[in-house]
Amino acid sequence: MKRAVTQAELETPLLPYADAVALVVGSITALSPQPAVVADALHLVCAEDVVSDIDVPGFDSSAMDGYAVRSDDTEPTRRVIGDAPAGAANAPTVTPGTAVKIMTGGEIPRGADAVVPWEDTERSDDEITILRMPGSRHHVRPAGEDVSKGGTVIERGQVLGAVHLGVLASTGRVDVSVHPRPRVAILSTGDEVVPPGEPLRDAAVYDANATLLAAMAKAAGAIVVAARWLPDDPDAIAAWLADIAAHADLVVTTGGASVGEHDWLRDVLSRDGELDMWRVAMKPGKPVAFGSVAGTRVLALPGNPGSAFACAHTFVVPAIRAMAGRPPAHRSQPARLSEAVRGSPTRTLLCRVKLTQDATAVPLPAQSSVVLSNLLPADGFAIVPPGGLSGGADVTVELFDY
Repeated sequence: MKRAVTQAELETPLLPYADAVALVVGSITALSPQPAVVADALHLVCAEDVVSDIDVPGFDSSAMDGYAVRSDDTEPTRRVIGDAPAGAANAPTVTPGTAVKIMTGGEIPRGADAVVPWEDTERSDDEITILRMPGSRHHVRPAGEDVSKGGTVIERGQVLGAVHLGVLASTGRVDVSVHPRPRVAILSTGDEVVPPGEPLRDAAVYDANATLLAAMAKAAGAIVVAARWLPDDPDAIAAWLADIAAHADLVVTTGGASVGEHDWLRDVLSRDGELDMWRVAMKPGKPVAFGSVAGTRVLALPGNPGSAFACAHTFVVPAIRAMAGRPPAHRSQPARLSEAVRGSPTRTLLCRVKLTQDATAVPLPAQSSVVLSNLLPADGFAIVPPGGLSGGADVTVELFDY
């Protein structure tokens, strides 16, 4: 089946690169918060200000193994009247002339206000002699030293790391409100595409894009809920999109987004959903479309692997990060070009570069949209405006985090 190519679509104006990025990111909102078990919330974004209901620790405790004593008692000899191991309550009250043996983390007994380490004492039967008299609060950890009751321990918008989860657990929290991981579905299209593992027929290529995009989505914090290959069949594509829309927050497709006789993605989006953007003034990656089907956002990327990577970097990864409640912008670094980059007279060029230790951006060879392997040594994309830049020019490099 072929589609009719019209002169009007061939002459469709290109949307400026910065406007396209702003349109996509500006259309994405963070997914609604959900409760998550603290132990399962690693790398998710906290959707609430977490206030502690308790002091941590909730009592004055010992910082040493030793003896709990009264610091205002000047006599060096004390009678040991009991124990205060960690986790035990109701130790005997310390009075003048007495001491209670205590372990690190043990609750300071009533009447005591200091701890003498074992090495600063001599013991004989049930008595100790203090060799170095302690001051008030010596070796005493105060209640709330770690976390104060009523204090905010985690702020809304914080990406939860291992220490954040540990702090939450220390306050007794079992769950926490987070923005969930976005669910992403991936579709590769093309009669010429063969999934890896199958025999490679004549005039066909293996599908690199499905694996590439799934990995990029996972690195950005998403869950890949489906990955499918389909031929250039508009009915099959439309049916799959309609079905998967109920199970995904974002659908990413590759192939079929340009103006060829077998490119159906834009037609399907226009007919069965909404088409918000098509054709961007960027190189590589001009034929990228953005829209929705049944309320689920769809990014249709070009089929050439280099173009698919550039468009995923520019649109898919920021969209996933925005859905997850994270800042969508990439990490970037200022640099200077090692040589002139001619670029395109009308399109922003995403130039693959290697960064040196002195922040020089060295363009890599083979910048073709069909080439994927030369991204292996690349550190990022130098964003080159239309018309290019001269050698030594300042440039922003968007770093790869995949």
